[in-house]
Amino acid sequence: MKGAQFFLIILIMVILFNPIFSFSQEMRGGKAALSGLIQEALNHNPQIKAARNEWEAALKVVPQAKSLPDPTLSYSYFGQSIETRLGPQRNKFSLSQKFPFFGKLSLKSDIAESAASLFEEQYNAVKADLALKVKKAYFSLYWFDKALKISNEEKEVIQRLAKIAQKKYETGKGNQQDVLKAHLEISRVTDKILLLEQGRRGIVSELNSLLNRSPDASFEEAEELKVPEIGFSLEELYAWAKEFRPELRKARFLIEKNEKGLKLAKKNYFPDFNIMFDYIDIGAGTTTNPNDGRNSWMASIAINIPIWRGKLRASEAEAAIMIEASQEAYKNIENETFSRVNELFFEVKTASEEVNLYKHSLIPQAEQSLKASEVGYLAGKVDFLNLLDSERMLLQIKTGYFKAIADLGKSLAQLERVVGKNLVGV
Repeated sequence: MKGAQFFLIILIMVILFNPIFSFSQEMRGGKAALSGLIQEALNHNPQIKAARNEWEAALKVVPQAKSLPDPTLSYSYFGQSIETRLGPQRNKFSLSQKFPFFGKLSLKSDIAESAASLFEEQYNAVKADLALKVKKAYFSLYWFDKALKISNEEKEVIQRLAKIAQKKYETGKGNQQDVLKAHLEISRVTDKILLLEQGRRGIVSELNSLLNRSPDASFEEAEELKVPEIGFSLEELYAWAKEFRPELRKARFLIEKNEKGLKLAKKNYFPDFNIMFDYIDIGAGTTTNPNDGRNSWMASIAINIPIWRGKLRASEAEAAIMIEASQEAYKNIENETFSRVNELFFEVKTASEEVNLYKHSLIPQAEQSLKASEVGYLAGKVDFLNLLDSERMLLQIKTGYFKAIADLGKSLAQLERVVGKNLVGV
């Protein structure tokens, strides 16, 4: 039995000293790195391409907005000539160009630029949303990989313990009930592995969709994650969110756009100009005047008269109301942002504390408990069921540890999305 005891001790040591896996984003050993997946998603996801195209299309509006309207060229033919002192008028060529009142074109250009900035921030928001989805799916993949690894190790350990229980039963040092309990535990762990594999397939399918890959594409094991340090304050998060969050920046650009719209509405009280040039072809006359048959030209200017003040005042009032509406919308987004920042800040802190609790308290305690059960079992003072319970408790706590790391990563990713800034390493 000394050989069986020694074998059992070695197995227990494998469980106890299995390394507690240490958010690296580098590629090692063919594993999937988070940074690479995010970049791949940003490069290939159709939603990102659509949002960027909308932004680029909005930029093309700016040169259109600041350009003068097309000039008008017209031609007139006199079916019945009009006789003048110098001869009959035969053809008339006219060219006209409209010039908006001073400042209108520049304001229209500024409004178009602000509108393009709205689409730019929408593009940034779509990118941030996609990065968040990839991060959350990646952290889920990380947990499934760790849970599967631990469960497979648990199954191997129980299978070996079952062999030891079988040897003890065969030598009269144990009972058949221990053997049956071991095989029942093996079936339980096998069922858990099947459920974990099914969950991993779902996460892989989600990641493939985000990366614009085939739904059936295989996926590498998630990279090891290093637990990040939380080195920022709530006040810093509020300031960063106000500066960097795409939704708040978009709301500020909307206010800016509406303010320029109000300035343009006030400019409409002033007239626009239309400058015209006419060239008239005159046929030969019947006089001896030296100017006989000489062509003539004419320049003229016209302005519109903005006399319908009711329409103009309504346009101005509309622009003012739009400013007020956009300001209230900004305040609402700001309130929601600060509330979410507050909620996620304490969620991240709690998750970080939970990870530390697992690492520095729960895991060491479970290891000590398993050691005690192992010694008691070898001495015949602890039954096989208690040994299995201790082994199961340690592995459940290790699984919970990696779940806590994944949950911390998800909470931190959501906080980064709300703030609009990478917080790892801050």
